[in-house]
Amino acid sequence: MTTRSILHVRLHRVPFALYGETFALLGDITPAVQALPPESALLDVTGALGYFDRTPEGLADLVATRLLARFGLHAAIGGGDSPLLAGLAADTCAPGQTRILGPGTPDTGRFLRSRPVEALPGIGPKLARALARFGITTVGELADLPLATVQRIAGTSTGRLLHERANGHDPRTVVPSGPPAGITAGRRFPTDVLDPDRIRRTLLDLATDLGFRLRTGHKTCRALELQITYADRTGTTRTRTLREPTAHTPHLADTLYGMFAALGLQRARIRAVTARVAHLAPAATGHTQLTLDPGAEDRRTLEPVIDRANHRWGTGTLRPAALTALPSPGGPRRHRAGPAAADRRPYRAARSPIGS
Repeated sequence: MTTRSILHVRLHRVPFALYGETFALLGDITPAVQALPPESALLDVTGALGYFDRTPEGLADLVATRLLARFGLHAAIGGGDSPLLAGLAADTCAPGQTRILGPGTPDTGRFLRSRPVEALPGIGPKLARALARFGITTVGELADLPLATVQRIAGTSTGRLLHERANGHDPRTVVPSGPPAGITAGRRFPTDVLDPDRIRRTLLDLATDLGFRLRTGHKTCRALELQITYADRTGTTRTRTLREPTAHTPHLADTLYGMFAALGLQRARIRAVTARVAHLAPAATGHTQLTLDPGAEDRRTLEPVIDRANHRWGTGTLRPAALTALPSPGGPRRHRAGPAAADRRPYRAARSPIGS
C-alpha cells in the first residue's frame, strides 16, 4: 500500500485577493488541493512525488519557492502521512520554514506525543481544561489512557475520535475544493494612518461598498473577514461568522467596528484596510430577524432606494453623510464629528442633486 504524503501550506499575511490566485499555482503541483480559509491549504502530493521526482521535503521546497517568487508570499509548510500530522508540523513552523514528519519514525512518534492536547483538532479550551483536571496535558498522556476513560471525559463519539488521533490515526482525505466565493473591498491610504476616526469611517465605507454589491447581486453573506496591513507590511486577519445571513450595510459596519475594536490597536500605523464577505448564498433563501427598532427598519427600507439611485447615477451618488468627512488625498481635511454622531447622520447626495 502506497504511503500517503500530505502537505499543509499556511500562507503568511496573504491578501484576500491573492488567496484565490495561489490555488492556480498549487494546482500546478497537484489537483488535490483543499482550501482551509482564511490562509491555509491542504495538498495530497502522493502522486506528485513521482511526477516531479522529488522527496516530500523537495516538493515542499518547490511549493515555497514558487509562492515566494510569484507572489512574494512566505509559507510555513508541514508534511506527514495524514492531514493531522501535516497540520501539527505546520503549527511549529515560522513563515519560510518547512517540517516534514517521516511516516512511522521514532522522531514522528516523539513529536506527536510531546504536543499539547489542545493542538489536536477537536479539542477546544473547555475540553482541554476538563482533561487538565485529570492531569492530561500532552497528546502522549491522552494516547496512554484507556479508550473508555477518554469517552467518559469527552463523550462516546468525540472520545473515540480523539483517542485515535492521539495515537496517530487519521483516515481523513484531502477533498479538492477552491476558496469559497466572496466579495472583497479594500482601501489603501496614501500615508500611514493613526487616527481611529479615519479608520472607523473607512470601515463604514467598506461596509457600504460590500452591502451594495451583495444586494445588487441578490446575495447574502454568512461570514466577514477583516485584514489590517501595517506600515511595516505585516498584517492581522480576523474572521467572524454572522448570526444570520445578511446584506444589510449597518449590520456589516457594526461587525467590522467590533472586529477592529477587539484588536486593541492604540498606536498602530495602518497602511491599508481590507474586508471580505464569504459564505455567499442567494438572497431568496435567507431570512431577516425583525428588530422592532423603527430606526433600524427605516434604514433597511431605505437601502433599495439608495441602491437604485447608485445604480442609475453611479456608485457613491448616495452614501452615508459620515463618509463626506473623509479627507481627499492631498486635499484639505474637512470637519469631522465624533464617530457615533457621524455614523447616525442621514444619507446625503455626494454629487449634484438627482434630477430626471
